[in-house]
Amino acid sequence: MRKKRFQMGNLLILIAFLICLSCSRKADPVNPDNEEIQLPVTPGVLVRDAFSRCEGIAFNGEGDLYVSGDQALWRVDTQGEVTRIADAFSNLGLAAIGDRDILFADFGPTNAFDHGANRDGIVWRVTPEGDRSVAATGMGDPNFILVLENGSFLVSDDATDEVFIVREDGSVGLFTQQINHPNGMVLSIDGTRLYVAQMFKSINPIVYDGRLWTLGIENNTVQGHPEVVANLGDAAANDGLAMDIQGRIYIAAWGTGQIWRLEPSTGALVLVAENMPGIASLAFGQGDFDHGAIYATSTLQGIVWEVDVGIEGAPLFR
Repeated sequence: MRKKRFQMGNLLILIAFLICLSCSRKADPVNPDNEEIQLPVTPGVLVRDAFSRCEGIAFNGEGDLYVSGDQALWRVDTQGEVTRIADAFSNLGLAAIGDRDILFADFGPTNAFDHGANRDGIVWRVTPEGDRSVAATGMGDPNFILVLENGSFLVSDDATDEVFIVREDGSVGLFTQQINHPNGMVLSIDGTRLYVAQMFKSINPIVYDGRLWTLGIENNTVQGHPEVVANLGDAAANDGLAMDIQGRIYIAAWGTGQIWRLEPSTGALVLVAENMPGIASLAFGQGDFDHGAIYATSTLQGIVWEVDVGIEGAPLFR
């Protein structure tokens, strides 16, 4: 009798263990079996001939995909068909804001690369219907936009060393000047670290860079000094960044046409995809798009790629 009770107890423990294991393996709804995607992958193409060049990419709060290209903002459907939404002077980074709208970075009438230092850059706020209003101005050449938890947002200017903060009331302040030629930005999942891609060492003459930096951040204020967490080599010319739900960072290496994945805790780098000339911005799928894919733009070919990575993106503030 004791032997049977002992065997029954062991059986119940085994069943409980298997149930717990099963539950833990359902954490990722995109990849419930936790199967590791074999990297690198071959990127698919969502949009091929709609633009001569495109750069910014973001999903709004309704899960619709927006791309900036050919001096305009466009909406892209799941079949790759595009609709022109609003015009601008240029086409730089995008970010979702609020329930439906898009923030759209625009160099304005002049830019540092062609005309020298200026303060005529604009960040537009655009509705899905195409209504356009100025969200911020008084910056040089706005590039990448990152929305913070309280609704304020950061704007990088990769022609300078400036990252600006645009507060909820629309006022603009200097957030940091500690990283030269900042481009893509992403927050750690716990919100305590800001990661910043550096694209250039210099813009006159053009000299590229491949470093990824991190800064401490608390209450929307920089803490301490920046540290290099990865260096892909000067040819990489790092551009856009994205983060998955495990906190790994995806880096668009514009110069080499590659996406790399960084594990911040170890510094390990893995090649995700290649043969993507002019890759610029990255966004994980939302809405009716593949949530286990990264969507990426090309400033050289006007392509929008779809890259299967088998995991969802980290939640973003809007």
